[in-house]
Amino acid sequence: MKRILIVISLTLGLSLSSLACSSAAPGGISVSPGSPAADIWIAGDSVAGGVHYYLRTPGIYNAAKGGNGFLHQLEGTIPTYALERLALPAALDGPSYMIVQGTVTDYQLNFEEVTATMAAFEAELLARGIVVIWLTTPIGNYPAMPQWLERTNGWMLQRQYVMDCNTATVRYAGFPDQIHPSQDGFRAYAECIDTKLAQTIAQIEN
Repeated sequence: MKRILIVISLTLGLSLSSLACSSAAPGGISVSPGSPAADIWIAGDSVAGGVHYYLRTPGIYNAAKGGNGFLHQLEGTIPTYALERLALPAALDGPSYMIVQGTVTDYQLNFEEVTATMAAFEAELLARGIVVIWLTTPIGNYPAMPQWLERTNGWMLQRQYVMDCNTATVRYAGFPDQIHPSQDGFRAYAECIDTKLAQTIAQIEN
């Protein structure tokens, strides 16, 4: 069974309060994460969790957790949090596709160590038959964050499957806290993901 892990790992290394939004939509609305039996998952930090609310592709399971990074830990890391959910009986044999976001919370950590962990996570998912699709992170203006995201987005753009949704439309909508897109920004980010996800799945299955 094909499995794409869209690796959306926005791991902002800011204060934990900035990063702690997970299954809540922007504005603090509580939203169901969906079913772990879904064929598509999204993993990452609070950016992934926030955009999940706006996605129109049906049935995507939200396996993101605000504050988690690939190395930075809040409630585990992005890999451990996703792997714990893959072990749930309700997850069955796991998704066919998982979106994995860049990494925001890791921004003060070692780039080589973070990307090595990202690569290891991708390899583990591929070994389970899950295809990994990486998702770039919109670049806000929090101090030191743009340089970090330029590097991690660049790393993801070299992987086999990647959705580059760090678009001018998303950035132009602004970042109220300098990290997370505005509601209009999240909508534009979601539209990009919906479009490119369909294109990527068609490419893989053809």
